[in-house]
Amino acid sequence: MTAPTAASAPPRRMVPLAFRAAGLGLVGLSVGLAMAVRGSDAADPLLTYAVVMTAACAAAVWGLWLAVDRYLLRAAETLGREAGLIAHGNAEGAVGGRVPLARYGDLQPIARAVNDLSDKLAQVRRDIARTVAESTAKAEEQKTQLAAVLRDLHEGVLVCNTRHQILLYNQTALDILHLTGELGLGRSMLHFVVAEPLTHTLERLSLRVREGRHVNHEHGTTAQFVGATTDGRILLEGRMSAILQDPEPGSDEPPVITGYVLTLSDATSELAALGQRDALLREATEGFRAPIANLRAAVETLYDAPDLGPVDRAAFESSMLDSCDSLSRRLEQVSAAYRSVVTGSWPMSDIHSNNLINLVAHRVGTESPTTVTLTGLPQWVHGDSHGLVLLFAYLIEKVHGLTGATAFDLEAAGPQDGDRWVYLDLVWEGPAVPSATLDSWLDQTLPGGLGGLSAGDVLQHHRSTAWSEPLPTSDGSAGRARLRVPLPPAQSPRSAHPRPRAGARPEFFDFGLLHQPLATSELGRTPLDRLHYVVFDTETTGLSPSTGDEIIQIAAVRVVGGRILTGETFNTLVDPKRPIPPESVPFHGITDGMVAGKPTIDAVLPQFRGFVSGAVMVAHNAAFDLKFLKMKERAAGVAFDCPVLDTMLLSRMLLGNDGDHTLDGIAERLGIEVVDRHTALGDSLVTAAVFLRMIEMLRERDVRTLDDAIRGANILVELAARERAF
Repeated sequence: MTAPTAASAPPRRMVPLAFRAAGLGLVGLSVGLAMAVRGSDAADPLLTYAVVMTAACAAAVWGLWLAVDRYLLRAAETLGREAGLIAHGNAEGAVGGRVPLARYGDLQPIARAVNDLSDKLAQVRRDIARTVAESTAKAEEQKTQLAAVLRDLHEGVLVCNTRHQILLYNQTALDILHLTGELGLGRSMLHFVVAEPLTHTLERLSLRVREGRHVNHEHGTTAQFVGATTDGRILLEGRMSAILQDPEPGSDEPPVITGYVLTLSDATSELAALGQRDALLREATEGFRAPIANLRAAVETLYDAPDLGPVDRAAFESSMLDSCDSLSRRLEQVSAAYRSVVTGSWPMSDIHSNNLINLVAHRVGTESPTTVTLTGLPQWVHGDSHGLVLLFAYLIEKVHGLTGATAFDLEAAGPQDGDRWVYLDLVWEGPAVPSATLDSWLDQTLPGGLGGLSAGDVLQHHRSTAWSEPLPTSDGSAGRARLRVPLPPAQSPRSAHPRPRAGARPEFFDFGLLHQPLATSELGRTPLDRLHYVVFDTETTGLSPSTGDEIIQIAAVRVVGGRILTGETFNTLVDPKRPIPPESVPFHGITDGMVAGKPTIDAVLPQFRGFVSGAVMVAHNAAFDLKFLKMKERAAGVAFDCPVLDTMLLSRMLLGNDGDHTLDGIAERLGIEVVDRHTALGDSLVTAAVFLRMIEMLRERDVRTLDDAIRGANILVELAARERAF
């Protein structure tokens, strides 16, 4: 890096130089005058007075410098760093990123101006969100009215076991299925109803119950689906409710699904009418194209005809063009109405992106040459789970056939640039899919799709589209590509009502743990964006490991190549062999009953050490977590000797000591919002997202390698140790 010129030197370099020069000059003058007085034979009162006044001026200059440095220059530097951090964020809350005014004294007008600019940006984003909300209000009203009508319909009821054998049914079910005596007890439901929607819905409920999400899930143990009879004559709209068998008292196992209840209604007439309208609209749109083409051909013919007079030609051309424009406008109106009818009638529900991607990976299967890796931060979307699973499994197969790619990342990305869409991105090594090829794929029928459903139909049901684009690598070459599908966000996102948390963990310093040797090897010279990380977090009974507090939960997520591998996590509760203080429960939400019977820390730490093997460990306020781990190393027979990076120290490097370095504060200003916040795994995901954003910011500060980051953190630790020594 080249040294800055005098004209561009920062104030923190030029101003202290000027003060020091003035102070040293006055000190030198004072010393010279003092020596002159001492060397003179007769005391000169004026000379003595000059010495005293010069010394007083020197002291005043130094005092003025200390005041300017503390209350102006340091505050201005911190304010600049805070403004830079806000500029890197993309928060969309009630207000923009905030600079605390009380901290900046005489610089409050500048801090207030930064806040005003941030608020105006937030206001623009709120206006956009408000406009979108108002435009969907009428659609929501119509949906509510339709739901009220459907609830009053008489439905058929069937009870089946997990092998889909019928245990109970009512007469209405016979009427809906148009059966007289064929539907018998003990017979398989799959003999009468297409298997795929039933098995998929049961698989969704099984995953929900197995993970314990049914307790707080909006729909509990129920899920909707659309199916059909095996002969294809009747289309069914149904709801499946799982029958649960509770585990034995004292067991930690989740409930077991022993069967399900189906409520069915005959949707053939409604969907048939919709199909007829679709056919009419499709015929109308296609029927318009030929007349329009004929009109345009006639206009071109008349334009080329040399035997018409100027007046006749002008009138004829004007009439034909008016007719053509009228038909074109009518075509657009009919097409828009067609899309609205199709989209508004398809049953959808809120879906967790991790569950959706896991179902895609399960459908791709172990026998396929392709693998699907779950990456990124989880999101909630609103859509047709079955249709989306079919769509992405189909697209993976097509991309594999076109490019030969076998490893795919599938991740959900939150709203971007102020929009409301959640993006599902399919990423692979290789070229992007040409738009013409992708369009031809979307026109084809989905394998397993109901009623000849095409890939384009699934997108149209979600008011969505799809496109493919290359992803440039860090060196500028286009080695990866993605296929992006925007989806509507969840209508009732679970993260909108997080469990309250009592407060942030206080900053914890153990200078022996924080100060690390440089890696001094190939690892230390590796750029930060190319390292393998494990971001972890612990929950504990209290804040003092030296007085008996214990770990009660450890969670971690792997970060490789700038990707958060959401599917590669470590998450376990730990039995601390001591009561959890009631006052600490609000911090983590873990009770004695939740950890009873769980493995002890001696059994968990070897597993966790294997998970972090070969990786750089990352945590927020890492010294706190490391202190608990280090105290249990000997008992567990492991050693945590990996390099460790602390996002709290990295924040201090970027923002200065006077900024807000809590995880919540940093995440809020960077606009990072994560589902399942305030759990050990949720905090690990937040820290991982913050850390990836920090890597970009550190590169701008010329902190590029692991050794650079450790060196900078060690300097901060040393300064903190000296401050505490005084």
